[in-house]
Amino acid sequence: MAVVFTQGQTLARGDLDIYLSNADGNPTNAFSISYAVYYVDPTTTAEVLIGSATRTPVNPTVGEYYASLQVPSSAAPGDYRIRWRFRETATSAEEGAVQEFGVVSSAVETEANPYSDCLTDLIRKMRFLTRDNNPDRNYRFMPPEGEGTVGCYNQVFGYIWTDEEFAEYLEIALWKWNMHPPSTEEIKNIEMLCQQKPSWKAALLWGALVNAAQALVYNWIANEFDYSIGGISLSIEKSGKYEGMKQNAEDQWDKLTEAKSRTVHYMRGLAQPRFGRGVRSAFGPYVGRGVLSPRSFV
Repeated sequence: MAVVFTQGQTLARGDLDIYLSNADGNPTNAFSISYAVYYVDPTTTAEVLIGSATRTPVNPTVGEYYASLQVPSSAAPGDYRIRWRFRETATSAEEGAVQEFGVVSSAVETEANPYSDCLTDLIRKMRFLTRDNNPDRNYRFMPPEGEGTVGCYNQVFGYIWTDEEFAEYLEIALWKWNMHPPSTEEIKNIEMLCQQKPSWKAALLWGALVNAAQALVYNWIANEFDYSIGGISLSIEKSGKYEGMKQNAEDQWDKLTEAKSRTVHYMRGLAQPRFGRGVRSAFGPYVGRGVLSPRSFV
């Protein structure tokens, strides 16, 4: 079970969420929406309804809903399902979605994953993209510290980037992505992007790699030095190599942002106001119902 809660835990935004969008991929609220919670019998796998069959979710922003409830302290440990039912319009057919989660005893110590399934998958892909996924196998030799013994290289095992760093770099990449035309500020977090525009995950990966490489450039600039004593010389200069890595990632990023800009279907002419007479702009006056003709320029 990917999502696990404990007895007595209060669920809030970010725990059991659902995001709705229209046919154009834009977030939209449902005409009607409700949810129900079921316990899955471990013997028969039959669903047992718990409480009301039409619970009302919280709607913090357009297209986003979440189940606000508290897991009873007496809830039976096991598997549960939440079934969403919603209509886009008053005349459209009812649709549904199902999410699964587990409940464990409050006495059980659980180490919860701090990241969503989507973000965890992106972090995993970042590790494969940078070949920072298996430090025991993909070992590397790193130079000693400046004040250490100079004479050999120290074998270092461990990841170059932590999960926390990758998570931050991915979020920064999303901010940058939303700024590029066309504006997509309605995609407020990585989870929304994974649900509404999964093909854009490639852009986040390359954007995060730009940020990750840039961080290493800054780090290595502080550690670069030339050392020579007793006929032994050592020169450490790695920021330039990471700069090249960053440039390569930026090239891929630029191609993807250019592809995004081409998703604008068309733009024709100048957008003129819809209101009446007497409105002027730097392009001259216009009158009537927003239609300009040579006679209007007087």
